[in-house]
Amino acid sequence: MPELIIGGFVGLTLLYVALTIYARSVHRENLENQFDAGGIPGLREVYIRDGLTTYDRSLRKRALVLVYVIPVVLIVAIAYVVNHS
Repeated sequence: MPELIIGGFVGLTLLYVALTIYARSVHRENLENQFDAGGIPGLREVYIRDGLTTYDRSLRKRALVLVYVIPVVLIVAIAYVVNHS
């Protein structure tokens, strides 16, 4: 049983890291496209850095923690239903 818990945690951590990297790269690409479209004063690097700093503090990034929460809640709910029905 501990092996299953550790394996699940490792798997969820890998998924979380992959989703975090992917989401950040998509957000960065969107910022680059917005700047390249024109109409934004200042340096490109500063605009992208500020946009990524804002993203790092956003609810969207924090919502990725649900990668850990949802599977655990589902497993507990299934175990409860199976054992108490």
